[in-house]
Amino acid sequence: MGKLLNNKPRRRFAGRNNKVENFMNKLAEKISAQDIIRANSQAEAAEAQRIKQEAEHYRQQLEEIKQASVEYKAILEEMRNDSDDYKNQLKEMQEDYKAYKQKLEESDTKIHDVGVQVYRNVQAVIEKSQDKSKEDIKDLQNRLETLQVSVETKNSALLPLTIITMVLVIADLVFNILRFLGII
Repeated sequence: MGKLLNNKPRRRFAGRNNKVENFMNKLAEKISAQDIIRANSQAEAAEAQRIKQEAEHYRQQLEEIKQASVEYKAILEEMRNDSDDYKNQLKEMQEDYKAYKQKLEESDTKIHDVGVQVYRNVQAVIEKSQDKSKEDIKDLQNRLETLQVSVETKNSALLPLTIITMVLVIADLVFNILRFLGII
């Protein structure tokens, strides 16, 4: 039985192979060598057209790349010019900064010198005022001593009035000194 099963399928395929071969033979008879050459020429022409279109596409892309390159070069040149401008401006700003710094140092020196002069003038005025105040106090002490001697000799009731007067005179003197110095 195994042999019968194996033989049957072979018979089926053997018949089909004959049909395919017959079909191919008929087809080969109908298609001539010129038709094959013509078909090959058409295929080659189509391939050449496709390659031509692809080459045109690549040419357009190259043209776009060239245009973009020109634009990028222009932008790069503009950026370089801007960079040079910024460098020049920075140099000018540094020079201006140095000039301002020098002027500030000169100004600080002048302010210090003026401050020292003012301090010395104020010190001289204060010393002069102290000398005058000392003289006034000595004068006041002399008057007080004179007054005290006269009060002791004349009337002991005038002593409190004299002391009050003297305190008022001293307070007035201190007030005038403070006002002269600008403290009040």
